[in-house]
Amino acid sequence: MEVYCGRNVNPSVPLATSVFMSLMSGLLNESRILHTDNFYRSVHLAHQLLEQATHLVGTLISNRKLNPQDVVQAKLKKGEHKAKESTRGVVVLKWKDKRDVLMLSTVHGEEEAEVQTRNGTKKKPATIIDYNQPKSFIDHSDPMMSYSHCLRWGVKWYRKLAIELLAESALVLSTIGLYSYYSLKQLTGEHLNALDNKLVVVHTLREKGYRVL
Repeated sequence: MEVYCGRNVNPSVPLATSVFMSLMSGLLNESRILHTDNFYRSVHLAHQLLEQATHLVGTLISNRKLNPQDVVQAKLKKGEHKAKESTRGVVVLKWKDKRDVLMLSTVHGEEEAEVQTRNGTKKKPATIIDYNQPKSFIDHSDPMMSYSHCLRWGVKWYRKLAIELLAESALVLSTIGLYSYYSLKQLTGEHLNALDNKLVVVHTLREKGYRVL
């Protein structure tokens, strides 16, 4: 991880690209497919990664530089999509579901695939189907942290960093992993949520003589 200190260490490169390439040091040139938060994702970053044999897939913010404007501004009906591929193999795709979804991929084209829903089968762009699978953990963990957040107002930044990264993330990981819905419910018939797990950890630490604030 890197703690953002309010300045770009390399002003000649966009901040998001600079941070991302720094974090990925030593992990490039291995044909990985990366799924990132859309804060980092851009056509510029996709080009940088392709030069180092690494692919990028995910949602895209509409006002990023180098976005094809005919795709971004396309008016679509539900179920329709429009895509454009750059000469370097970066595809930007817009798909209309309940709302407009803008995607970037260096792996997919504009091909569609069928998925099973509660109302039957439905066609979606393959980019969206592949993106939804690995991103599901983050989408699940963020709400779990927010529903019972232990952060409190303070002026010491390192306390927030320690609580957020060590306490909150570790507890959510243990809830999803060791006490996940899929394993615990099958074994005991009960579902342990993030707040319950925090209480179990706190009570256990207190029983062992630790001081829990």
